[in-house]
Amino acid sequence: MQAKAPQQSYAKQAVSLITATLPMLGVNMAVYAAFFVASVIWFAFWAGLSFLFAKISPAIAYVCIFFAVGAGAGLVRFAKRYILYMVKGAHIAAMTEKLKGRHVPGGLAQLSYGRSIIEKHFKDVSMLFGLDMLINGTLKMISRRVINITSWIPLPDGAKSFVRILIEILNRSLSYVDEAILSYAIYREEDNVWNSARHGIVLYGQCYKPILITAAKVYLIGKVFFIGLLTMFLLPAAAIIYLLPDSASTGMIVVHILILVSALFAARLVELALFEPFALAYTMVTYHAEIAGKVPDPAWDQRLQGMSDSFKKIVERAGSAVSKSPVAQLAPAQSPPGNGGNTGL
Repeated sequence: MQAKAPQQSYAKQAVSLITATLPMLGVNMAVYAAFFVASVIWFAFWAGLSFLFAKISPAIAYVCIFFAVGAGAGLVRFAKRYILYMVKGAHIAAMTEKLKGRHVPGGLAQLSYGRSIIEKHFKDVSMLFGLDMLINGTLKMISRRVINITSWIPLPDGAKSFVRILIEILNRSLSYVDEAILSYAIYREEDNVWNSARHGIVLYGQCYKPILITAAKVYLIGKVFFIGLLTMFLLPAAAIIYLLPDSASTGMIVVHILILVSALFAARLVELALFEPFALAYTMVTYHAEIAGKVPDPAWDQRLQGMSDSFKKIVERAGSAVSKSPVAQLAPAQSPPGNGGNTGL
């Protein structure tokens, strides 16, 4: 009997997904590059304004700093919801189609292709964003339950600190998991995406360990990547500050602060543009492989309804939505083509 060829690791499959959707990665980079240019202009404007106001009142200069950072963060959140999320959703859709073994067009047509899938299943980006928030809320509630359990375990102070750090890492890595569950909702091609998301969460609960380990692992790798990027951007920022006139005036201090904030912002944007897609692909591959062949357990469903209001809302919306394929709702999760078994992390 001929031995089967070894399956690719999840990481290699993730790289293959990214390679197959390079046009989407290019769009992602272009969008974040535009944000970077806009952020430079934004901070440069407020730096100049702060410098001028510092001559009148140092307090006004610092108010300008807080406004620049605070309002800038608000604008980014707004853009994330209505611009970046559609790009990310289209990328998730394109990668999901590749996971199914389907042909995905190349070039900029890939963006239109991904968007058409998102619009077919979610109608608009607000629905996509809303479902993602509910999924994330459910996952965080599961994590909080774990935190409550560990708080009752008599552990030394050092061990408790380690557990708290570990739980914080797991919480922050959940964004990759909720997007993998969104991918499952797309993968199912069920008209009732709320029901697909419901089952996707239940399946995560049944198979959470390897999925969460992958998400936490890529989160930590991402932080190392971010530190490297931050160092890379801080060096030219420090050089610019060094070349500026040596002055201890409030205006110059404000300019220095905004230059450093710009470097931090730039590092974060590059991380989001380059690393986040890989982290998402890695988690998606792990999720789909681990749930393959599993059927949503009604006991898990009831348990989640008892512990999470967010999950209850998903269940309610799933019940109110009309599904055209009710028979498929309890079908086992399908294994992505070419992934015949557990390939390891």
